Parts: sequence; structure tokens; C-alpha cells
Amino acid sequence: MNDDLEETTTSNHGTMVLAVLSAAMFVYVIDTTLMNVSISALVEDLDTTVGEVQAAITLYTLTMASFMLTGGKLGDIWGSKRAFRIGLIIYAAGTTITAFAPTIGFVMFGWSILEGLGSALIVPAINTLVRANFKGSKRASAYGILFGVAAAGAAFGPLIGGWVTTYLSWRVAFGFEALIVVGVLLASGLIRDAEPVIPTPKLDFVGVGLSVAGMGMFVFGILQTTTRGWSDPVVLSLIGLGLGLIGVFVWWVSRMEAAGRPALLHPSIFRHRGTAVGLPILSTQTFAQAGLLFLIPVFTQSVLGFNALETGLTLLPLSIGVLLTSTLTPSLGQRIYPKYIIQAGLVLLFVGGVILARSLETATEGSDMALGLFLGGLAIGLIAGQLSNLILSAVDSDEASEASGLQGTALNLGMALGTAVIGTVILSVALSSMGNRIDESTALPDEFKSDIQIALEDGVNSADAESVDERIAAAPTDVQNEIATIYHDGVLDGFQAAILVGGVVALLGALLAFKLPKQKLPTDTSVEEIVRQTVRSPAAPTVQFEMDDLPRSPRP
Repeated sequence: MNDDLEETTTSNHGTMVLAVLSAAMFVYVIDTTLMNVSISALVEDLDTTVGEVQAAITLYTLTMASFMLTGGKLGDIWGSKRAFRIGLIIYAAGTTITAFAPTIGFVMFGWSILEGLGSALIVPAINTLVRANFKGSKRASAYGILFGVAAAGAAFGPLIGGWVTTYLSWRVAFGFEALIVVGVLLASGLIRDAEPVIPTPKLDFVGVGLSVAGMGMFVFGILQTTTRGWSDPVVLSLIGLGLGLIGVFVWWVSRMEAAGRPALLHPSIFRHRGTAVGLPILSTQTFAQAGLLFLIPVFTQSVLGFNALETGLTLLPLSIGVLLTSTLTPSLGQRIYPKYIIQAGLVLLFVGGVILARSLETATEGSDMALGLFLGGLAIGLIAGQLSNLILSAVDSDEASEASGLQGTALNLGMALGTAVIGTVILSVALSSMGNRIDESTALPDEFKSDIQIALEDGVNSADAESVDERIAAAPTDVQNEIATIYHDGVLDGFQAAILVGGVVALLGALLAFKLPKQKLPTDTSVEEIVRQTVRSPAAPTVQFEMDDLPRSPRP
């Protein structure tokens, strides 16, 4: 292709193209933060429970984890611009359905499935379209601007979503998303398409089916532990079957690669230590990260009675911490071995969790949790500035696209598991603690203990402490005080246990990081190479930007 076709023809045209892609990026980044801060609003408006909202969030990230590799492959088959547009159409349909959803089931269909599928097409396409529309220093600037847009969305998404939800409605927020996406779709004609991949690759349908079914059953089984427990035969069957299908998937793609046939994933990519070790570490980090983003909104809304805006303000220190370290520390890897920076970040994530857990005991305002959340945000950004670069730099140039897809899969799978497990721990530990305290209480009449337990369970499941107060308003003062104490202490036990679980997983990641290769970033790393790294929000999956200028040729 001629240079005049590879470069943006005019500065104004380049600005418009970048504005279109930035708008798509911004909507994508803030989408999950909106759902997290709106938990109690959804529970009230849709007459649902925290557990079902948890399931919707888990399904959203699981959908992206399952289809991220497929979305990138479809971009090669259809063309990046076409895949981008199809993704926008699916996304717009999903967010419109969500805005008018009468039940949580419609939210799961519109937001969790359709928006998740749309994102799996949009995210990989942004990478290729930026590369096709900008060249040299212009491309570096474009990636830098997109990085800033994503970081800003991460930092202020909870606040924006909280304000709209509190003063308008969560439905209005999703409606605005739909309008923005339609605008991006209409303006996408300005974007120049990337060169087609020749020969056109083929999609491994068997691999897609096995990976989706395996991960879906595994995470769904973990999610069922909230109501069934860990020893239930159905739970164990789902988890076992999911793991079994994942094992079959590994066998299948290994067989396809050995035969030189199209495969969704090439296992040979794991010969690189940075990739083989870095991907599971990424999942441990996002596991702990997703847990924080789920449990803090539930805590502030079910215990402290915060609205969505107050919840967004509470999460702001976490977002600011991510914004600071993710933008200021990537170049540290030129002077310090990235593995040590990653380990420090994971340990700091654990420390922040411990401080946060202790602060919950006396927290009455969002500022009481600021230190722990800020340290957690610093840790997440510190890890993000190094880990993705280490994973991508480990692979050969013809493997970069697949490595990017694997990163998206690992990140989203970690977030799905984090939301599922952390939410399960909160509910199971809280309800168990309350049940034990009610049984042991001498201040509560025995004949009312079962009714009291049901009332407290409803309060936890609906994230509504006020409903508990209303149901016990007619009881004597000493009984009310006893019930309030049991509710508070039980919920506190649940949240502290959940934070501990996330912290332990982060520490496991720090131990695993000892296996990372001991290498620094090249001292001549260009700005373009640095900004190609992960664009990450505390509530959204990684976006990878590949900078390879070599002709695009598919692997078998």
C-alpha cells in the first residue's frame, strides 16, 4: 500500500479518526464501572438480589474471556473495520436492551452476553485500526491519547456512573452509552481499514466450542457455591466437567497445531517463559482487583447505606492510584527488572487489602477506606505498567496478536473468577456468621430466631441494610440493638474474609513471579513501544496495542 494510503491524509482527518476510536474506548472502559456502582439500584429496580447481579457481572467478563481470541480471529477473517462495526452493532443492541430491561434476565442477555460479545470484536479491532490509520510518530501519539482516554475512564468512570445513577437513573446511563455507540458507528466510515490477511485464515469452530463450554461450566460451577456450597455434587460436577473440557481443548489445539491445521490457540506460544508465567500472574492480579471492585460497592451500599454517587466517590482513591502508576512507571522496567516491580506490586496489593480490611471495622464514610484503596490502586497500576509488556515482548513478532488475545482471555477469566469467588465468600461467610451468632444469642427470643435469620439473609442478598431496620422496627429496643450488632458483625466477617482471599491470591502471584525471566526493558524502547502496553481500568479488561509493522500473515 502506498504511503499516502497508509498515513492519515490530513491532520483534521486524523483527529476525527482518533476521536471516533477514543469514544469507543471510553464507553468500553466505563461500562463495567457503571454496573459495579449501581448494584443496589439494580437490586431495587429489578426486584433481584446481589447474587444475581454478581452473576451478571461474572457472565460479562466470562463472555469476553471466552470470545476474545475468537474476536481477534474474526477480525482477520472479516477485516478489522467490518469486525469493529459488527461489534458496535451488537454492543448498541445490548446496551439498549439493558437500558429498558424489566428483569435481571434481560440485563444478563443485553449487558453480559451481547455487550460482552460486542467488546470481544471491538477491542482487538481498535489495535489494528490505529495501526492502519496512523504511522510513525503520529501512531505513537494516537496510542498515547487512547491510553490517556482509557486511564481517565478508569479514574472517573465510577464517579460519572454514580452521579448519573443517583440523580437520573442507571437506565439513562446505559441509554447514553447506546447513543454514543451509534454515533461511533455512523462516524466509522472515516476510518481506513487495515490490509486484509492473505490467505484468509479459517476459524477453529471446535476450539471455540470447547473453550467457551469449558470456561463457562467451570466459572458457573464456582458461582453456584453461593447457594449450594462447595461440597454439593452439582457444583463439583460442573467444576469437574469444565476442567475436563478445558483439558480436551488443550489436546485439540495441540493436535491441530501438530497437523498444521487452523487452531484457535497455538500451545507452542507457551514455550516463552514470560508468556507461560506472566498469564497466570495476570489472572491472580485481576482476581484480587475484581474482588475489590465488587465487594466495596456491596459493602458501602448494604452496610453504610451509600448511594451510587457516594460509592463512586469511595472508589475514587483506587482509580487515582491506578491512573498514577500506570502512566508514570512503565519506564521503570528499563532500570529495574520488571519481575521485581511486579512482585512489589502484588505484595503492595496484599498490604492494601489488609489495611482496607481493618478499616472496615470502624468505617462510616468513604474516606475511612481511602488509604487501603489508594494503595491497592497504586499496586494495580504498578503491575499493569510492567506485566503486559513482559508478556508481549517474550513472543515472536508473528505471535504478538495471539499473545494479545491470550492476555485478554487471562485478564477476563481472572476477573470472572474473582467476582464469582469473592462474592461467594462474602455471602457464605456473612450468612454463616450471622446464623451462628443468632443461635448463640441469649438476648433474642428462641421462637423468633428463624424469622430474624431470614430477615438478615434478605438484607444481605438485597444489599439493603434499611430493609432490616424496617422489619425489626416493632421489636423491643434491646432486641433491635442485638440484631443490628449481629448483622453488622456478620457482614463484616464476610467482607474481611473476602479481602483475605483476594490478598492470598495476590501473594500466590508474587511467589509465581519468581519464575518470570530476569530481563530489563531495552533502554532504547520508543514511546510507541511503551504505549502499546496494556490499557487497563480497575473494572475493565486489558486492551493490547500491537506495534508490529510486518506484513500480516496468519498462523495455521
